[in-house]
Amino acid sequence: MSKEYYELLGVNENASQDEIKKAYRKKAKKYHPDSNKDTANEEKFKKINKAYDVLSDEDKRKKYDQFGKQGVEGHAGRGQRQAASNFQDLFEEIFGGGGRGGRRRQRQRKGKDMKMSTTVSLEDAYNGVEKTFEVERKQQCSECGGNGSETGETKTCTECDGSGRVRKIEQSIFGRTQTVQECPKCNGRGKIPEEKCSTCNGEGLEKQKETLEVDIPKGIRDGQRMKLNGKGHENRKGRNGDLYLIVKIQTHQKIERREHDLYTTLKVGVADATLGTKAQIEHPNSKLEIEIPSGTQPGQVLRVNGKGMPTRRGNGDLYIKIDIETPINADGTEKIQELTKEPEQKKNFFETVKDFI
Repeated sequence: MSKEYYELLGVNENASQDEIKKAYRKKAKKYHPDSNKDTANEEKFKKINKAYDVLSDEDKRKKYDQFGKQGVEGHAGRGQRQAASNFQDLFEEIFGGGGRGGRRRQRQRKGKDMKMSTTVSLEDAYNGVEKTFEVERKQQCSECGGNGSETGETKTCTECDGSGRVRKIEQSIFGRTQTVQECPKCNGRGKIPEEKCSTCNGEGLEKQKETLEVDIPKGIRDGQRMKLNGKGHENRKGRNGDLYLIVKIQTHQKIERREHDLYTTLKVGVADATLGTKAQIEHPNSKLEIEIPSGTQPGQVLRVNGKGMPTRRGNGDLYIKIDIETPINADGTEKIQELTKEPEQKKNFFETVKDFI
C-alpha cells in the first residue's frame, strides 16, 4: 500500500475524511506562496493539493490504497479540475480572497446599487448646477446596531456551524466539483440572532432617508450617467453599493443641441440683412449680441466660435440660421416687384432693395 500521499498530509492510513481535511488545511496554509513567506513552498503545496484530491475522494482513495499512483493516473484531468476547485475553496476559507473565488465573494458582499434620474434645463447643463435629492437606502439598523438581534444576543448559525460559508458539492460527467458560498442563513456572519430585531426583522439594515447634494458638471450630455460611489445600499460585511444618477436635459424652445454644438434660428428684416446690423439672440449663458453682415442671404448660417456647450477641451460652436422676413406692406411689395421686373435692371435683388430703401 502506497503511503506517500498520507505522509504528505501527515495522517495515517486509517484517517477519517474529517482528519484528512483538517490536515490538508493546516499543510496548505503553511506552504501556500501567499500564506507565510518563511515556509512558502509552491512545489510542495502542489503535491499536498494532489494528495488531498486523491484522499478526499473515497473511490480514488481505494484505488490508490490498492494500486498506488498508477491506480489514479487515469483521473489526471479530473484531478486537475478537482485540485483547482480545492485551491479556490482553500483560498476563500483560509486567505479570505485574492483568487478568482475571492474576487467573486467580494462582489457578492457589495451592497446593492441604486438608480435614480433627474431633469435639468439646457441653461443648467451649460453652466453646471447643484441639485439636492432625498434618497431612501438601506443603512445600519438604528435599533440593533446591525447585529439583527432584538436583545443583542446571538447564537451560532446552524447552517454553516459558525463558519459563514457553506460547501456545495455537485456531481457531473466530469466528476465531483465543490464550491464555497456565503451562507444564505446568516449572510456570512456565522451568527444569527436569538430573537430577530423587530425593526429590521433580523437583517441588521433598515431603510433610512438621506439628503444628498450633487454637483451636475458643465456640459453634461442628455442621458449621461453619474456614479456616486458608496451611496447605494449598505452591506454589513462589505462595501456599500453605488448610486447611479441619470441626467436628462429638457428640450429648449429656441435652441437645439447636437453633441457639443448649439443651433438656433434668427429672424431679421430685409433692410437689416441688406445693410447689416447687430442683433441679440437667446443663449444658455445669457443674451448674446452678434453681428449680421451686410448682404446676408436667406438661409445663410453664421458660426460663432466657442459659444457652444462646454467640454474638457473647450467649448463647442454656435450656429445661427438667418431667416429673412419679407415686407408685408402692400406698397413696398408692389414697388419691389416693379423694380425686379424692369428689363434694364442689372443690379441684384438686394442692391435693388437697398436703392428702394
